[in-house]
Amino acid sequence: MTERPIFNGVAIVTIAVNGRPIEVEINGIDAPITAGNFIDLVERGFYDGITFHRVVPNFVVQAGDPNSKDPNFPPNLLGRAGFVDPLTGRERTIPLEIKAKGAPQPTLSQIVPPPVELPHKQGVISMARTPVLDSASSQFFITLTPQPSLDGSYAVFGEVINGFANVQQIRQGDRITAAKVTGGIIPSRQSNIILENQVGLLNDFINFVNRANLGLPFADADNNNNRLDLNDSNNRQIAANAFSGVRLLGGNDTLIGSPDRDVVNGNEGNDLLLGEAGADYLRGGQGDDTIVGGEGNDILNGNKGNDSVEGGNGNDFVRGGQGNDTLLGGNGDDTLIGDLGFDILVGGAGKDTFVLRADDSNSDRIADFNLAQGDEIVIVGDNITLADVRLEAVGGNTVLRLGNNNPIGEVVGVLPNALSAAIFITTTADAAFARIG
Repeated sequence: MTERPIFNGVAIVTIAVNGRPIEVEINGIDAPITAGNFIDLVERGFYDGITFHRVVPNFVVQAGDPNSKDPNFPPNLLGRAGFVDPLTGRERTIPLEIKAKGAPQPTLSQIVPPPVELPHKQGVISMARTPVLDSASSQFFITLTPQPSLDGSYAVFGEVINGFANVQQIRQGDRITAAKVTGGIIPSRQSNIILENQVGLLNDFINFVNRANLGLPFADADNNNNRLDLNDSNNRQIAANAFSGVRLLGGNDTLIGSPDRDVVNGNEGNDLLLGEAGADYLRGGQGDDTIVGGEGNDILNGNKGNDSVEGGNGNDFVRGGQGNDTLLGGNGDDTLIGDLGFDILVGGAGKDTFVLRADDSNSDRIADFNLAQGDEIVIVGDNITLADVRLEAVGGNTVLRLGNNNPIGEVVGVLPNALSAAIFITTTADAAFARIG
């Protein structure tokens, strides 16, 4: 990660304030340095818990001072601090970045006479700064009305595309619950689990999970044993209006998904979650759950309990969580993570990636490893290398051990000499491992 990240694309950042979403389109085409700085801070979780310390009616709402996270910090002193980069120990600053109308590139470190490519119309997001031109850091403002007098002097880098009415309701002291990237391809997201040629899938999964985990309202069921069919028009509308999806609470529930991108949290009880059509995000919660993704590229997580989790058709991300789980990828290029406990992993058809945890005291079993289909094994752990992995033939199977002799997995029907070239290492910071599920 560089001190001044660059972002040359377009992304969506969703900011949750007062239980309501504000969706901002970030423009890295016309403001790559300013957009890169903001995207990096969002990805770090920097803005989570920060307040809007300045609200001027008919002008702007402003946030981004890290001191605002401290409820005891004097309000009259807010607005002076920015992000301190842990790599340097210094407050990060970025240059004033303004693109003149029709110019091929932005101009840095100087005021640009209007017209400019990104003017201060209503609902834009722009960087706050001191009178020093290159002093912008983490503080931003959103314009409540057009502010042409700011054009060329402050760096606009995006605009609100949904939820401007929620911006208008912000009051001084209102807190950002969470700010997350929910759309776009972010180059800093790296994974040895979901590989480079699947960068679109990796980012789609992370963005989908980010959107579901903003802390915004659910559509809650009750504590009874419910059967909910989201194809029912009323249930479908309720689910569509709940930003974080459907939460089933207690009881042994059955949920049937719709053709939309359903988000479902089974919560307590032994639940049956059927995603059906659409790319869904299904979480079992507590209890011994059965989860079936169905069609589409689904994200499935058994969470706690002894769960059965099946991807179905599509390139699915299938995760067991805690407990002794059975994971089935189905058709497609699936990723299967047993997580903690003794788990059975069955990839099915397609090129599958089986993920074993170095910190799991139980040995997972990979039941259908297929070299001809391009299957791979990725071991997740910090401070380990391939030299730490020992492959031991046991009967017709291979047991994978780390240098401390802990068995972390067994591959059925494959001997060590055929397996060694298909094993890779990644860390717990891997974007797929750390951020999906």
